[in-house]
Amino acid sequence: MDEVLNNLEISINEASCFKGNNLVFENITHLIKNGEMMLIMGPNGCGKTTFIKSICGIQKLESGSVQFNSVDINSEFSEHLNNILYVGHKNSINRDLTVFENVEYLCAFDKSIKNIQESEIKKCLDYFGILKFKNYLVSKISEGNKKKTSLVRLLLSKKKIWVLDEPLSFLDSEGNTKILNLFNQHLSNGGLIISSSHIDFSDNVINTKIYRMGNS
Repeated sequence: MDEVLNNLEISINEASCFKGNNLVFENITHLIKNGEMMLIMGPNGCGKTTFIKSICGIQKLESGSVQFNSVDINSEFSEHLNNILYVGHKNSINRDLTVFENVEYLCAFDKSIKNIQESEIKKCLDYFGILKFKNYLVSKISEGNKKKTSLVRLLLSKKKIWVLDEPLSFLDSEGNTKILNLFNQHLSNGGLIISSSHIDFSDNVINTKIYRMGNS
């Protein structure tokens, strides 16, 4: 990726999805632009994770579409993958690598991160209070610190779209505060965030639109 886009728009158009014979969600229409956050809320099992994956193009839709800057994300001409940072609920970290090695490994797949320095990674680990665990195997740290390890990418990536599945899960109050501060900073800088959550933190993040799924 030579240049990170500054003008962003994700358009979800009458999107419906099945898993097997089960309807997960149907006819969802929503528009998110620069400086806005879409907060997807609902009870466990209502389809939040499937919806999040659909926005990234990981999960296929039965009907409808998701467009990035007016181009369907399934098109060969779509630039959505070069502009989306996706952090799933399972964190995408390797339990057999250290905290530091995991961050290095994940950064290697992000084309917006170039010539990353060890000092930069250490600074970001320190932001989340996990620098002291940098040489610990991920299998040896708490679930909260695993979550923080996965979220370090938010500090390092230059991508403007963050798509996050339950980013506050397992975090302590200090971790929550740090993440919400990052959200506000990212939106103020023209970023775009789509996040699922069972916690309503919309009062703490600017320009947040709530989309409720299921019976929430």
